[in-house]
Order: sequence, then C-alpha cells, then structure tokens
Amino acid sequence: MTEEQERRRFVRVPAEFAVLVQRVGSSAGENLAKTEVVGQGGCLFVHPEAIGLEETVELLISARGSVLKTTARVAYERLREDGRYDIGVEFLAISPEDRERLQQVLGSFSQPLSGD
Repeated sequence: MTEEQERRRFVRVPAEFAVLVQRVGSSAGENLAKTEVVGQGGCLFVHPEAIGLEETVELLISARGSVLKTTARVAYERLREDGRYDIGVEFLAISPEDRERLQQVLGSFSQPLSGD
C-alpha cells in the first residue's frame, strides 16, 4: 500500500473544532488550534508555528459537546501564506470510547471529502 493510499483509507470531513495541542515530552507549552479536516485516522489543523515532522503530540479536540483525547504523529506540515502552518497528524492512540464518539461526530456530517 502506498503512503497516499494509507492516508486516504478513512473518510475525511471538513470540520472546524477547537483543539489543544501539546508536544509530548516537551516543555514548549500548549497552543490552541482549529481543525479544518477530521477523519478516523487523523486530522489537519491550523497551528501558529511549526511542530516538526514525526513529532508526537497530544490533542484534546472539542467536538460537538465531547472532548476527544488522542496521541498523534505529525505526518506533514506546510507553511501558509498567512504565516501559520497546516499540520497533518495521524492518530496513534485513542481510547475505544473516544474513537466511538469520533465516529458518531463524523457520521453526522453529510459531505465527506473525496479520496483525492
């Protein structure tokens, strides 16, 4: 399976949720961000600074009345024209309860993104 196929094996939806981002094992502190795309396997959020490829982060995602906690790996980051960064992460660890809540939240969206 190619990396592209691996990234697209989950349905993704455009969704704006507040997310608290903290690097694992770092004293760099926390930053608030906002998701733009969310799927069962990861998400894309806009962040004020670069985090670093392959870095591990803990995320608290506020999604429709629930707070979902996950550990994730930074898969890519891109500088935006406004100086912020698009950060794409792959979820590494999420509790079964939070995974079920995430699936329910994603199921409430009517327009998933194409598998481009």
